[in-house]
Amino acid sequence: AQGGLVVLPTDTVYGLAANANLESALRRVFAIKQRPGDNPLPILLADADDITRAAVEIPALAHELAARFWPGPLTIVLRKSSSVSDLVTAGQPTVGLRVPDHSLARSVLRYCDFPVAVTSANLSGEPAATTPEQVCATLSEQVDLLIDDGPCAGGAPSTVLDLAGARPRVVRDGPVSQQDLEAVIGPIAD
Repeated sequence: AQGGLVVLPTDTVYGLAANANLESALRRVFAIKQRPGDNPLPILLADADDITRAAVEIPALAHELAARFWPGPLTIVLRKSSSVSDLVTAGQPTVGLRVPDHSLARSVLRYCDFPVAVTSANLSGEPAATTPEQVCATLSEQVDLLIDDGPCAGGAPSTVLDLAGARPRVVRDGPVSQQDLEAVIGPIAD
């Protein structure tokens, strides 16, 4: 709550977490990762029911996907609520949301009384960290806490699916395949 940065394990990779309502913490995330300011940060949720805290105009498809793939390695991009900082979304009208399939991460998220922006705990453009040792090699001196839970099981960043446009669109391939998505929501635009 005070603006500290925490590295926590998830089901995919280690994440660098910050209070999404605190501008100073968000600016530290961008600085530490050397991340361009036009690259938005996703928000991790403890439970699928929390989706309404960060998004508006939520299509039925989002609820269907959440029921099937959350908790899990799917980030769903939706229209953001006015409570979500423009720093998180890089000024875009959308926000990426995900519920990790990792009990420790979800416990931390449940404990926080604020939205938590979480991005991979690595330098921008470098491979995502899946072990505490990889995090320590690049970020340890710059974060306030690292929660060590051994290697992450998934090892690859989440699939990102944009539902904010006229048609669903895969923004980043990941563990949830387009075929898996289409089995739930039908054809996806290329």
